[in-house]
Amino acid sequence: MSAKIMNVDNEIKGAFFDMAHTPSVVFDKNMVFLDMNEAAISTLNIKKSDFIGKSILEAFPYLEGTERLEAYKNVIKTGKPISLDEISFYTDDKTFVFIVRAFKVGEGLGVTTLDITNLITTIDKLKATQNNLQIVNKNLKLKNKELEEFSYVAAHDLRAPLTNMQSLFGMLESSNAITDEVKPIFDKLKYVGKLMCDKLKALNNVIALKSNLEDKKEKVIFKEVVAKIKAIHSEKIVTSRAIIKEDFTALPTINYNPVQFDSILHNLISNAIKYKHPRRKPIIHVSTHLENNKPVLIIKDNGLGFDTSNGKSKVFGLFKRMHTHVEGLGVGLYIIHSIIVGNGGQIEVVSEENKGTQFKIYF
Repeated sequence: MSAKIMNVDNEIKGAFFDMAHTPSVVFDKNMVFLDMNEAAISTLNIKKSDFIGKSILEAFPYLEGTERLEAYKNVIKTGKPISLDEISFYTDDKTFVFIVRAFKVGEGLGVTTLDITNLITTIDKLKATQNNLQIVNKNLKLKNKELEEFSYVAAHDLRAPLTNMQSLFGMLESSNAITDEVKPIFDKLKYVGKLMCDKLKALNNVIALKSNLEDKKEKVIFKEVVAKIKAIHSEKIVTSRAIIKEDFTALPTINYNPVQFDSILHNLISNAIKYKHPRRKPIIHVSTHLENNKPVLIIKDNGLGFDTSNGKSKVFGLFKRMHTHVEGLGVGLYIIHSIIVGNGGQIEVVSEENKGTQFKIYF
């Protein structure tokens, strides 16, 4: 190769070295600075003249005896390049973090770097934010637990005086102390007292349920659960002439908390019987299938149905009732919704007055 070609080649290499975006330096075999590019000078905010001719230890005395310095010497000795992650460089006023690539150049060493200082700072901030969020989340869980315990104690303690009040009502009634004139008012007081007791009991059940949503899951067989519900409500089924149609061929079992799953199906099937249409016998379809490889349970009836124009989410509110002509507290659907959402699922409802209701549960 002619001297002219070699000079052109060296000029190209030199231009590339100077214009490279990443900080780069060149050392001789004794680890003395031979050259550094503009990116190194501007990134570290240094003068080139302060480094050229100095050894690496004169510039960075903290490298004395480090594995990094030995690794650099080994590259010169063996010719095998190395890569180092998150290497710190210290100047008088700042610390830099680089990804380093070291390789042999002639008899010396070439080092090119990628400045990741800002990236590391961002990651550290994100970690700190994550830690703070974890602390906040832990505190929120603690506060929620305290509120649950307070609610349970409050509801439990309120039941005692209400129960005593009901006993006093019973004593008054049995002693014939209630006159015909005040009997209507007395009966209303009894009804209100019973309603308050029932609601407090329901609240305790809801609180107990919410505190046990993370219980262990096991294999649940749909057909067995429905059979149990049929046995419990056999009298109502016979009286109403209800027909329960089942189809679990697509998905005969599911991994779920058995008590919670019983509560879901029990509430939905018993509601379908309770809110049957007066002019036709209730037909209840219970089936399973897969949507996008996820299990789905559908309970559909031909009962009274209800108006959902005011918002379907209100259906699952605590003490919200769609019909008031039969006894109930409006707790069942709230409990179902809490169980399903607490287990990471979703429930949808489609209903139309006098035509029926369909609940679709995504597990």
